[in-house]
Amino acid sequence: MNARSLPFHARRAAHERSTVALTTAAALLVVVALAGCSGSPVDPLGFAGCLDGRTGTIAIGVANTSDEALVVEGVELSDASGVEIVDRFVAVDEEARSTAVRFEQTDREAFGGVDLDQVSIEPDAAAFVGVQIERTGAADGRVGGLVITVDGSDRNAPVTLDLRDSCD
Repeated sequence: MNARSLPFHARRAAHERSTVALTTAAALLVVVALAGCSGSPVDPLGFAGCLDGRTGTIAIGVANTSDEALVVEGVELSDASGVEIVDRFVAVDEEARSTAVRFEQTDREAFGGVDLDQVSIEPDAAAFVGVQIERTGAADGRVGGLVITVDGSDRNAPVTLDLRDSCD
């Protein structure tokens, strides 16, 4: 039986549980970021980064506080220039519970990541949802946010990453 064969009210209830879980996870991430915040006045939550080079990875920490597994269906750039997505992944990792966002020059292997459709985030578990990006030209590249899709519902992640020849 797939989700489309369920009655409308059952699909709606499952959707609402997933939406609440992702909303709760996002709220948890903001609390964690505020508790461990040492960001600049321009970025008080620490949701912005800069990496030297042509490629970089953004990994968003997500904690599943629902009673059902969360399946991340997609991750897209909500606002970007001079970059494209090279890879998308999920990496189940308890460190994601206390780390709202990581900016790395590494790829999915550094996180132990797998394709989005290969793993779900089980109840009371945490994971990194990540994208590896690459500059498309010689100019600087910029990601101005991500959109994470769970159960057909899009959630914006207000992260910013600049890829430059030098971040100094």
